[in-house]
Amino acid sequence: MATIRDVAARAGVSLATASRALTGGGPASAATVEAVRRAATELGYEVNKAARSLRTQRTDTIGLLISDVRNPFFSDLAYAVEQRAAARGLAVITMNADERPERQVDALRALTTQRVDGLIVVPQGGAPVEVPEELPLVLLDRRVENHHAPVVRSDDAMGSRQMIEHLLDLGHRDIALIAGPQSSSTGRARRAASLAALAERGAPVPEEWVVEGDFREGSGYRAARSLLAGDRRPTAIFAGDSLMAVGALTAAKEAGLRIGHDIAVVSFDDSLWFPLLDPPVTAVAQDVPALGCAAVDGLLARIAGEPVDDVVVPTRLVVRQSCRTTATTPSEAS
Repeated sequence: MATIRDVAARAGVSLATASRALTGGGPASAATVEAVRRAATELGYEVNKAARSLRTQRTDTIGLLISDVRNPFFSDLAYAVEQRAAARGLAVITMNADERPERQVDALRALTTQRVDGLIVVPQGGAPVEVPEELPLVLLDRRVENHHAPVVRSDDAMGSRQMIEHLLDLGHRDIALIAGPQSSSTGRARRAASLAALAERGAPVPEEWVVEGDFREGSGYRAARSLLAGDRRPTAIFAGDSLMAVGALTAAKEAGLRIGHDIAVVSFDDSLWFPLLDPPVTAVAQDVPALGCAAVDGLLARIAGEPVDDVVVPTRLVVRQSCRTTATTPSEAS
């Protein structure tokens, strides 16, 4: 039976380096990790994690709490975390809080009993993230006021400004917002940045055109229906996430409006199926793989006792055909 010494010899590294590469117990370059794991596979060597955990008190397992598994963004985010964790030799226990603070409490209690080495948590609203002080923690996507844990998140303000400036540059001045819940940092940041960008360009929004949703399709649908029912109708609706955008698209089509002609509908957060809709939907795309990698790497650094700073990942505006220059004819839609 192959031993770790055999693996080290095959990979051409020291015994200590081979151990670090296989267990994630210390620094090792990506090339070294790949070489050591290839050697281990070729020799049929497997780490005895049960025995190692008795020596190190580590289980090579981390916990992940996401907000809503039905939301494509969080499903993709969970996949990105699990892929990065697997590449670092870790297993992931994932739980879903369903955007409910009380479910967060139960999930965190369950994860801490599993002897995980650390936690990556998407906080629910403004609820405190209560875990044992000694358990390494990284917050993902959202921050919590007065919490010391590092946060990995998208640049919500930059993405919101990009979208508002795009709409304004196309000639839109009557822009309505379907904001995310103001109990969440993402909902607050996107709303505030959008309103600030509109004010700076001399296009203030009537109070009734800023409607709060809950990052779910139904709230986007109800918000859009109320926006379209007024005497004065916006020329563009900016939804604070992809599911609320789907609800807004449905409401607009039910009202007999042509998306990209009679009204623009755009989204913060892209989706794999947005390019397939008719018309394709303009969106702010988040770099989900980068978010997942930064969260896992930050957690491993915290487990190793290293200081970890917040990470803000840039967004990208993806322009499609769900909005057009207001001064052009439909045939000239962008």
